[in-house]
Amino acid sequence: MRIRHIGGIGDFGKLALLRHLMQGRRLAVCPYLTGADDEVKDFDKHFDYLRRPDEFRHLAPDLFDQLVEIVSGRTVADPLAALQTSRVLENAIFLRHEVPKQTSLRPLWAEGLVNSVSGANLVFLDPDNGIQGKRLTNRHVALAEIAALRLKGRVLIIGHHQSGRKAEVKYLADQMKDLGYNLVEIVRLRLVASCLYVILDQDEDMADATARFVRKWGSWAKSYRF
Repeated sequence: MRIRHIGGIGDFGKLALLRHLMQGRRLAVCPYLTGADDEVKDFDKHFDYLRRPDEFRHLAPDLFDQLVEIVSGRTVADPLAALQTSRVLENAIFLRHEVPKQTSLRPLWAEGLVNSVSGANLVFLDPDNGIQGKRLTNRHVALAEIAALRLKGRVLIIGHHQSGRKAEVKYLADQMKDLGYNLVEIVRLRLVASCLYVILDQDEDMADATARFVRKWGSWAKSYRF
């Protein structure tokens, strides 16, 4: 999660998807905090949508209005805390454990993550970049962490910024299949940038909810099932 982008158009899509899918579930939000100074570049590019309500507000009216309030108070020192206290995601658990840079420390960190979300049956992982590929940094979700978070009755959603890799959606789906996930759906939201949301182990009710979300968002969204 890029803290200074909170309330931007990427967040609008991401939070709208989570709000749509979290009904009847206990949600845990896991921002992969890095401690990096991520001052917003091209502020208008990320936040201009809030000045275009006729184009975007109908997609998620209540959320749009709440994000207008959050962004208008951006002088607050802790935008993540402001997001949590706004109850945009109702009573979701927000974890604030900074991801270690040293890969040798990741297993212990991951153990704490798994323990912290033990009461959640919907878990959202929000890294700066996405899912581990050829290398693992603190801006990525480790494949081992995805495997460790699997639990019967739990749905896992992972954010992944599309990198331009050839056949990237299929590549991600194959990674998840290799981890033992048989039900994989990937939703692409193409707003300022293209972001993929990898949804694992969803049941029929959530699959139907995902389909309704994609239909409502029209040309902004596309879904792939594997």
